[in-house]
Amino acid sequence: MNEIRVVRLRPVDWAACREIRLAGLADAPSAFGSDVAREEAMTPADWRARLTRRSTFAASAPHGLVGTAAGIPGDVAGHAELVGMWVHPGWRRRGIGGLLVGAVIDWAAARPYRAIDLWVTVGNDAAEALYARLGFVRTGGTQPVRENDPSLLELEMTRPL
Repeated sequence: MNEIRVVRLRPVDWAACREIRLAGLADAPSAFGSDVAREEAMTPADWRARLTRRSTFAASAPHGLVGTAAGIPGDVAGHAELVGMWVHPGWRRRGIGGLLVGAVIDWAAARPYRAIDLWVTVGNDAAEALYARLGFVRTGGTQPVRENDPSLLELEMTRPL
């Protein structure tokens, strides 16, 4: 694990962010509220703006980025939200997901948030198990992954800070 560092991506890192995000969308399209076509159409200015609005963290290996997760202000007052979590399939089960989620938890805990929420796609048992190991619990809330496809649902989980 010594070869992995978690770094915070800044607007100047937009191209690397775009590359890892598109890889995640291509690998796990049902895990995100967006799709490859929509994000391929984003301009460099769009990517820089996203990195300004979100606190985006990436797992960096010697050859490049292998995972990402971000923190944003949540919809509930006093809550942050973990979004965009993804680890390259070849790098899974090495603790990288925990490192990324931990970075977002640390980011939220350093701010005036008292909890962090996330949404996980129904059937993504490995991700839900990771979140549970890190202290997240189901709230009972559900919603469609995408507004235009109500057949695929995600479950809400939360964790106090």
